[in-house]
Amino acid sequence: MAQSTFNDLEALRISINIEKRGERFYKAAAQKLDDPDVKDMLNELAVQESEHAETFRMLYDQALENKEYFDDSYLFDPDVSAYFYAMVESTIFPNEKEQDEVIDRIQNVKDVLKIGIQAEKESILFYTEMVIYSKYVEAKDAFRKLLQEEKSHLINLQGLLAKYKD
Repeated sequence: MAQSTFNDLEALRISINIEKRGERFYKAAAQKLDDPDVKDMLNELAVQESEHAETFRMLYDQALENKEYFDDSYLFDPDVSAYFYAMVESTIFPNEKEQDEVIDRIQNVKDVLKIGIQAEKESILFYTEMVIYSKYVEAKDAFRKLLQEEKSHLINLQGLLAKYKD
């Protein structure tokens, strides 16, 4: 039986967008704050988000190239699609306009870390769903890997927030 990539292509495209939003958020936050150590930390987080986006972009391109080997008659469930889009649009990292408004309200590193923690939690939920629904083996493996990295980021951000609360 042929495998469908529509879910996976869509999920990979969404994932690229999520990671690019994260990169933009951390870069903008780094520009807003003055502490050089905080700037370095936020710029490193931006680099990690960029690396994740590149991983997903390579997988997306690979899946797109191999699309002829898959059954494209698969009927994509509109409820699942709507769920994924709603999750991404209303959570994780906001779109550019909303990000600009959020960045304007940031007062200190704690504000950035709290937003980052929430985004990581939401990313973990999203990537967990992608592991469950993905049919493309390479995408499923990438989502699993990124899921572990997001969990590590969450722990790291929570530790940093505890450090800056003192």
